Order: sequence, then C-alpha cells, then structure tokens
Amino acid sequence: MFSEAWHQMRGVQGVFLEWGSALEWNVVFTFVLCVMILSCIGLSRLIYRGRQTEGNALWLHLLGLCIFPLFLLPFANFTIFEYSKQERFCASCHPSMDPYVNDMTGADGTSLAATHYQDRFAPGEECYTCHANYGVHGTFTAKVLGLNDAWRELTGTYTEPIKMRQPFPNVLCLKCHNGARKFMKEDSHTDPGGVVAKDLLTDKTKCSECHVPGHLHPERAKTALNAG
Repeated sequence: MFSEAWHQMRGVQGVFLEWGSALEWNVVFTFVLCVMILSCIGLSRLIYRGRQTEGNALWLHLLGLCIFPLFLLPFANFTIFEYSKQERFCASCHPSMDPYVNDMTGADGTSLAATHYQDRFAPGEECYTCHANYGVHGTFTAKVLGLNDAWRELTGTYTEPIKMRQPFPNVLCLKCHNGARKFMKEDSHTDPGGVVAKDLLTDKTKCSECHVPGHLHPERAKTALNAG
C-alpha cells in the first residue's frame, strides 16, 4: 500500500520512478542529522540542566554542536544544490515565470522547451540543464543568478516581460547536442570533415535562427499576432 502510494506521488504524466536517488537519500540523511542535533541539545537541557560542564553533558555538546553539524554541512549543501536544479523548484520560486513553465509542461507545447520536456531529454532538470553552463563554475554562477532572481521576486523589483540577461549562447545547446547522431547528420550543423560548424561554435550563426523559440510566451504571441 505504501509503495503504491509513493509511486503515485512521484509519478509524472504516467512515468513512475523508483525511490532511491542520491537526492532522496540526502534529504533523509539531512532530516535525520537535524533530528539528532536537536535531540542532543534537548537532552542536554533536560537531563543536565545546571550541570552543563559534566563529562556526559560535554559529550552531548560535542556531538550536537560539532560532530553532527560537520556531517550535516555536506549532506545539506548537496541536497539544496540538487533540489534547486529541479523544474518544480524553479516554478515554485519564480511565479512570474509561470507562463514559461506552463508552455514547457503543456502537452500541446511546440517550443523547444516543451519539446525537451515532453521527450524527457533531462527528466526533472530541464530548466537547469538548458540554462546553466559547464562544470562547477556554471553551477555556481547559476545559483548566484538564481538568488538574485529570487530576491527580485521577493521584493517585486523584476520587470515584465522577463528577459534573459544576455543572448542565449549556442554552447548551452551544443553541450548536449554536439556529437549526437541526429544532430551531426544535419549538413547545416557541420563543416567538411564531419566537425561541428565553426559558425555555430562562434555564435556567428545562432541556433535560434533556424529553430522555434525556446519558449512561446502566450502574451507575447498574442501581441505579435495583433501587430501583424
């Protein structure tokens, strides 16, 4: 019964996943460590009230204030970093992005974001995968910019329509598509010798020039239609 309920809770549009990812285990470990820390502090106050310098009390202090927090730090940081990559996190943190998220998750969506989401190119991490650059530096930069976005959302200092800080670089597409069989079969993607076209690598030719927009914002589409 519990297993069935858990699978239903984790099911996404008919896709059911088994429990046990690194993120899920880290959530559990983080919670357990927090409980252990609070338990040590609570036991110290209840059992050793007025006797905080006794030997056993000092052991509780060492566990609750030093050892367990040292273990908590890596588990909690990993949990936060991994969870904040999830599409559901981006959608919950930035309500002003709802039109873009709705376009991406809509079954009839035709934008690139919708295609990547519906075809499960990066299950659960579509926003992060497409908008964060390579490696640790890319992750760190994405987190810093995300904090800035969250602050603007909290203070209401953002402007609409939402715009990217800079044009979407081809490298964010190529980090997944470079070398992919379907991508490399397209003549416009390659130079003689079967290598990725230099114009794509240098952004002289933008991916968005040939492909549909990354997102199709309903209000923008309506405005463009009326203007035409």
